[in-house]
Amino acid sequence: MRSATHPYAFFVIPAAAVTNKLNKEPKTIMLQKAVFMLCLGFAFVTGRAQSSIADTSGTAVVYNAGDVYNQFIEKESRLYNGIEHLGYLYTIKGYAYWLEKMKKGTIVYDELEYTNVPMLYDLVKDQVVIIHFNHITLIGLVSEKVKEFTLGDHHFIRLDSIAHPSLITGFYDEVYKGRLTVLVKRKKFIEEHVKDELEREFSKDDHYFIVKDDTYYAIKSYKTLLTVLDNKTTGIKQYLRKNRIKYKKDPETAIAKATAYYDSLNK
Repeated sequence: MRSATHPYAFFVIPAAAVTNKLNKEPKTIMLQKAVFMLCLGFAFVTGRAQSSIADTSGTAVVYNAGDVYNQFIEKESRLYNGIEHLGYLYTIKGYAYWLEKMKKGTIVYDELEYTNVPMLYDLVKDQVVIIHFNHITLIGLVSEKVKEFTLGDHHFIRLDSIAHPSLITGFYDEVYKGRLTVLVKRKKFIEEHVKDELEREFSKDDHYFIVKDDTYYAIKSYKTLLTVLDNKTTGIKQYLRKNRIKYKKDPETAIAKATAYYDSLNK
């Protein structure tokens, strides 16, 4: 469903949704213009996209008409389906989100892919937050309906503890993906300190995993990292030392770089 390399991402638009919309107001001039513009958008994007994107699944797809689609159908979109997000008290130091400000990204929600969606990733609630089409209200999406999302160059996937007993259900950042995969479970919590008065702040608590031979290994120390990458220990130590990468200072970078180097040695 997702196309990371092509500028025109695509998703399935149920034919019934468009048909029902037309049947409700067949005489509305504005709706006729909307449909006309939508068709133009489909024709243009399909012509540009079909030369470089092939559908090998056998399932019919409609290419994203971008702003044309967003302008006329966004209010009926399944994306705006969640609960109001009220945020946090301004007195709490720091911020609850992965990025402090909203950033446009791509999300697969309720089996449809949406592009250029302004989003926040709430690390306290482990929830994706978007802005309603009224441009005022924030909506916390239903996490079970979020398959994956991308913010910047970070790709997050949802994993279930039923399928993967060694993990907790939630979103994981795929910081490296090769023969092996490195995942980060990003989390924040509200920490309280009592000095002259009660002080509260958001604190980070990340957990790291390497996926090797379909097994998820929790990486809690440098020793654990070397144990998982066991048959290339000497080379990995030399590589990290040469590049001045220290596990204690930056475990995420150390794990990702060591795993990538391990893959390169096992080609």
